[in-house]
Amino acid sequence: MGRWLTRWRLAVRIARRDARRARGRTALVLLMIGLPVLAVSAADTFARTVDVSAEEARPALLGGADARITAAFRSPVWVDPASGQLVGSDGPPAQEPWSRAEVAAALPEGSRVVETVSGRTRYRTDSGYARVNALAADPGDPLLAGTLELVEGRLPGRAGEVAISPQLAERGLVVGQELALTRDDVPARIVGVVRQPRQFTGVLMLLPAERADLLVRTGATFYADVPGGLDWAAVQDLNEQGLTVLSREVAEDPPPAEAWQPGGGWETGPDAGVAVLALIGVSIALEVVLLAGPAFAVGVRRQRRDLALLAAGGGAPGDLRRVVLASGLVLGGVGALLGVGLGTGLGLVLVPVIGAFVELGAGPAEVPVLDLVGLVAVAVLAGLAAAAVPARQAARMPVVDALAGRRGQVRTSWRSPVLGLVLAAVGLALVVLGTRGTELGIAGGAVLLVLGVVAATPWLLGLLAPLAPRLPTSGRIAVRDATRNRGRTAPALAAVMATVAGITALLVGSASDSAQDRRDYQPAAVEGAGIAYLGGLDEQSRAQVAEALRDQVPGRDVHLVRVAATGGADGWRELAPVTPGCTTGPVDCTWFPDVSGAVSAGGSLLVVEAGGAEALTPRGLPEAASRALAEGTAVVFGSGAVDERGEVQLAAVAYDENGERRVTSTAALPAVEVPIPPPNDGGLVRIPAAVLVPPSLADRLPVEFTPIELVVGGPGDPVTPEQERRADRLLSALGAGELRVERGWSDDLALPRLVLLALGSVLVLVATGTATGLALSDARPDFATLAALGAAPRTRRFVAMGSAAVIAGGGALLGTLVGLAPGIAVAYPLTSTDYGAGVNPVVDVPWLLLAAVAFAVPLVAVAVTGLVVRSRLPMVSRLPG
Repeated sequence: MGRWLTRWRLAVRIARRDARRARGRTALVLLMIGLPVLAVSAADTFARTVDVSAEEARPALLGGADARITAAFRSPVWVDPASGQLVGSDGPPAQEPWSRAEVAAALPEGSRVVETVSGRTRYRTDSGYARVNALAADPGDPLLAGTLELVEGRLPGRAGEVAISPQLAERGLVVGQELALTRDDVPARIVGVVRQPRQFTGVLMLLPAERADLLVRTGATFYADVPGGLDWAAVQDLNEQGLTVLSREVAEDPPPAEAWQPGGGWETGPDAGVAVLALIGVSIALEVVLLAGPAFAVGVRRQRRDLALLAAGGGAPGDLRRVVLASGLVLGGVGALLGVGLGTGLGLVLVPVIGAFVELGAGPAEVPVLDLVGLVAVAVLAGLAAAAVPARQAARMPVVDALAGRRGQVRTSWRSPVLGLVLAAVGLALVVLGTRGTELGIAGGAVLLVLGVVAATPWLLGLLAPLAPRLPTSGRIAVRDATRNRGRTAPALAAVMATVAGITALLVGSASDSAQDRRDYQPAAVEGAGIAYLGGLDEQSRAQVAEALRDQVPGRDVHLVRVAATGGADGWRELAPVTPGCTTGPVDCTWFPDVSGAVSAGGSLLVVEAGGAEALTPRGLPEAASRALAEGTAVVFGSGAVDERGEVQLAAVAYDENGERRVTSTAALPAVEVPIPPPNDGGLVRIPAAVLVPPSLADRLPVEFTPIELVVGGPGDPVTPEQERRADRLLSALGAGELRVERGWSDDLALPRLVLLALGSVLVLVATGTATGLALSDARPDFATLAALGAAPRTRRFVAMGSAAVIAGGGALLGTLVGLAPGIAVAYPLTSTDYGAGVNPVVDVPWLLLAAVAFAVPLVAVAVTGLVVRSRLPMVSRLPG
């Protein structure tokens, strides 16, 4: 053991000395190993810091209480006891909310309960009344201590005082400003800025608990002080009653998942996310090995004489191999440590920087030590792997030839190409079989395919040798140098190949995904029409939104669209047509359009005038339908709903808390049937609703109707982008969201594809430039010989361009061929759907982008090489020593 350590200590000492002597090559290897480590460690540190665990969020969620309770159900619920997150329920949300007294009665005797009410309120602005999320609470109560964090000023303590979130402060509100709340203009004064730590709260206004009447209530949270705490049995009892509970006692020592998950737990398969991350990690490590390999190969060439002297002095082949491996160990370790140190600091710095623009809800600074240790280990292994092939070559080096300065003959073992071709065949088979499964299987096969081609690259590179005699002098020298120094050239060519293969697969997959999206795209309206959604707005606000649209989009009609109110004393409701002649009851006789893949944007029935219906039918509303709506007759898409009297029977169906359906009332309206518009290329149909009712017939319907949206513009008079921007600003100030204008399908993946192409091009240029630079450095004696024989200075530049063409061109063409198979294969599961007629997969090969990768990028690499390489060099010795 001691002798083994002594040999390694000597090898490490030699490696350190060589690293100091060859500073340029050392910096190159450190950069190639350190940059990926820096990026991964920064991303990991950032993600771990902003990821708020249940334990980190608990103090802000519980405050000073023993339990935090939300009450949205009155039927059994399943809750994660560690985080208090609702997992599932045994029924719909309760129609009647729980009161504080009811919650207190469900808790053990002697419990004290504090209620906070969440909802929405409004405040007056120059443009009208803006809607904002609000919380009514008593921030001074000890049970709420820690749930709110004061940023500026003080907490509101009495009626007429409010606090705002930092997001509201960014809108221009300041401490000390007077506000007018709700449309009754209730006066209030801003006294502070607060935030809810560890939570994504967004825009928020805090009001005193006694002013909960100023909120449109959406929910409530109860904080309880329970004598003796709340144990697991008590939590289970509360869950059975429909209460979602986070208990301090239970959360600190949660029960196993089988105790609270429905059915005793869920079967979980392998984590696809972990597998994908593992594949990405392997790909990055492989790229690092391939990019750093040429530097170690050149290092061995530079050390040939030193290694030969070591062998002549009694060093065994294992000692020579150990010296080269020690270089990988030293440079891999130093690069990893530098990358981890800088990356960790960068990740921590990014948290407040990004948090200034995006709400992160970040937890305390967290350095993932185990992850970073593993990352350092992977980087060291990558360094050793990059030095492995040069180390084996050094161990087999002919000592006499090395001392004499002769390079010897290059031989390629038959084992590597055979093993590589076998791996590639297995990977290709997995890729083909993966078309019937998931993208994950295809990704695994693609990795094997690339690894196989990488292993066979030296043999494939040797196939270029017969081309050399047919090339000009510079090209002949470049090809022969590449084939003779495969230890240096093959890793660089393989790095280009692997990069281009990954880019090709992603380009084909994303292009196919975009083609499927284009095929199945369902516009919400005719092109040029704008839709403003009115959900949650009162009558006065809706009138303001309509007036704003008329002002900002002048000269166009604004159409109101209404839908059946879904809430009421008799439960959740809908209004649906009934099939004529059906005798099993209105509930079971509900009629639907008989068309495969029909999509109804507005449910079963909409109340809308003819102009609005035309705007909401992208494939064109039949003329008969427009005429019928204008004349006061309902329109039914499809056939079989209108009886012989020319009427459609409508049933108001209510759903109770248990999901049971019953008919509360019926109505008959005069109606006409119109054909359903033709489907799109994906076989899918878009209609506004199964039944369209003109406003003149709305009072004959058996349920109340509520406005859902306003429609403006159309293909003949579209909403312009400038009008859309102006309307968006005004609607946002009114709390109405934005005006969504139908512009047709757009390719959201087009820009990511271009970014991917740019990043891949940079990697190809880096790999080509690195390998070419190392080749030129290694061939300085050869160029000195050429210069002595009378070769023109430009010969060196042309040889460099030839080397770049071999590496970039050969790698890009090979990578394009290798990447096509997984790219086409991944398109099958990626674009296959299980709805309508869109089950047919789509394969779209972006030939123009692939041509850019396979031809344009290598040409750029050759041109850049020709521009940066110097023609003349100082005369050097043609033989070492």
